[in-house]
Amino acid sequence: MNYSGAFRWSIAAVLLLTVGWKIANQPETQDYLKDDLIKFFERNHFNVVVTDEVVNYTPIIRATRASCDLQIATLIPDGSNRDLIRHLAAGTDRSFVVFRGTVYAQQPVFWTVLDYFWSKFLRELGLIKHITPVISVAVNSSCNGEGLPWGELERCFRKDPC
Repeated sequence: MNYSGAFRWSIAAVLLLTVGWKIANQPETQDYLKDDLIKFFERNHFNVVVTDEVVNYTPIIRATRASCDLQIATLIPDGSNRDLIRHLAAGTDRSFVVFRGTVYAQQPVFWTVLDYFWSKFLRELGLIKHITPVISVAVNSSCNGEGLPWGELERCFRKDPC
């Protein structure tokens, strides 16, 4: 096959642009998130264990209180790691997503992506400190994880310190 020089250069340009886009849009490190989550669960009288498993640059956190077991991990705003989270939470009875202090049965991908880009823009301008996290919570049947004061956690992400 004989390809023209323009076609070869266009393929090279597209490859460079896609690689550049991937490098420029690296996931945000969320070091603050682990500490804020630990403080939140300890304030709500949970025993907290940080595991060695890491999802989205944040370790999975296990919180227990009496017969209530929770497993907490962060989701990528575009929802691309939902299946991984489902696999990690396979031993639990149900799961839900916490985003901006509100509990959802499933990740509202449209809103989390939109909020991610908006938060990233505001952070670049210096108007906010952190990107809004999307949190996956898996719970056992004897636990009312949805009833925790998740709005309090949202205030921690917006202010510094928690």
